[in-house]
Amino acid sequence: MRKFLMHIKQRLYLYVLIDFLLALLIGYFVDFRRMNIRPISVLAVFIMLYPMLTGMVIEKVKKAGRNFKLIFTTLFFAYIVASLTAFVISRTILKSFPDIAFAMVMVGAIPCSNMLIGWSGIADASVEDALVIAVVGLILIPILSPIILKISGGVFVSFSVKLLAVLLLSYIAIPLILGMLTRHWIIKKKGMAYFMEIKKVFPGISAIGILIIVFFSVAKVSRFVIGKPIVFGLVLLGLVAYYLIQTTLAVLTAKLLKLPYEEGMILILGATASSQAISLSVAATMFSPLTVFALSFKPIIQVAYIMVLIYGLGPAIRRFLGSVQD
Repeated sequence: MRKFLMHIKQRLYLYVLIDFLLALLIGYFVDFRRMNIRPISVLAVFIMLYPMLTGMVIEKVKKAGRNFKLIFTTLFFAYIVASLTAFVISRTILKSFPDIAFAMVMVGAIPCSNMLIGWSGIADASVEDALVIAVVGLILIPILSPIILKISGGVFVSFSVKLLAVLLLSYIAIPLILGMLTRHWIIKKKGMAYFMEIKKVFPGISAIGILIIVFFSVAKVSRFVIGKPIVFGLVLLGLVAYYLIQTTLAVLTAKLLKLPYEEGMILILGATASSQAISLSVAATMFSPLTVFALSFKPIIQVAYIMVLIYGLGPAIRRFLGSVQD
């Protein structure tokens, strides 16, 4: 089981793609349209977020970096600039499909959390600063995201800001508290070395929750999206445009602020990537299946883009920004 979970973690983008395609195929031949998938989504949300937040050691924040310029700039990009970029795309490229346009608004309103830490490590960036940004960003989600979604996406979907705030708070606070208690219990009983070892499988468990939500949400709208293949192209175009705009703005801002690569890459990743687990969780329990479909497509594109950003563009970005190691 452990090897299986580790494999899912390492090849999540591939499993999401297979899951996505299977859901389209099965959903086309088996009618899921009348199926109530919300109880399944709630269970999947817990499977996603509980392991993720168990492995996120929030207590380390007080010992982490104090680079306030980088932290503030990254959070500003993650919430404000990202929301403005998503707003423009939703009103132009995606305006003919309100539910998909709202999904794009969600991409800009709910920033990346724990994955920023992992990607920063892969990119050889400042993991300490990434930890602070990830934790503060996570705490701000129930406060800022409902307001941003209402302002930017209220024209597409009608919803209660208060209800959304409560939902986001419960999705983050409950797994976070349970995760902290679980983490302390494991460390007390088994020791830190044991916890760090089993922590490696947590992302694989979270991935199972993502796969569950993706399958049932995509299967539910399969007949509609196969009948309108333009939907695929619009989602792809919208996401790629979002990533390119955010990356360009973040790189130029990092250069303007004279951030070295190790810090600038944090800004670029924080400005570009957005939460997959939390946005899918909220969409699956509160918004339309077509919105979930668009967000289900995002992990495939986002992981591919981040890999290109780190491995393909990373050396050029390092040369452009300079490095503290030079």
